[in-house]
Amino acid sequence: MEVPSQQHSLFSEILDWMLAPLLLLWPMSVFLTYVVAQGIADRPYDRELGEAARAIARQLVVEPAAAPALPAVRLQSPIVATELLRANEAEQVHYQVLGTRGEIVSGDAALPVPDELRSLSGELRFRNETMRDEAVRVAYLWQPLSGAEMPALVQVAESLEKSSRLANEI
Repeated sequence: MEVPSQQHSLFSEILDWMLAPLLLLWPMSVFLTYVVAQGIADRPYDRELGEAARAIARQLVVEPAAAPALPAVRLQSPIVATELLRANEAEQVHYQVLGTRGEIVSGDAALPVPDELRSLSGELRFRNETMRDEAVRVAYLWQPLSGAEMPALVQVAESLEKSSRLANEI
């Protein structure tokens, strides 16, 4: 009769050695899978936001200053920016253009300005932000302009809802 109890304890021992690591690894694998899926889901939406930001940046025009102040920046055609962002009626897309002095040229004033210093590179960057209590993904670039010492800021933001849905499906 002692043999079954030894077998049972050996079985319990093996089960403990197998289940304990599995119970630790399973939540970690679920988390890592979600992080990877979120990265995959963000790519197409980031590309779309980036293209919109670049298209708006191409519409910037510098008007020479009458006084020794910094030159004024304006959008060549604000209608183009509005039409670019109206492609998807289901999602709210916001944009903002700040001039060389930090003044609002066009767009939504509620969109937060990035913390980083102005960069003259014109490189497209992305960040997650909160706007009106909603999580948004922002594509932005500091656009260098001929005739202006400081760059203008172009930002386009969209809610994270679509990419989160896609990540959950993945």
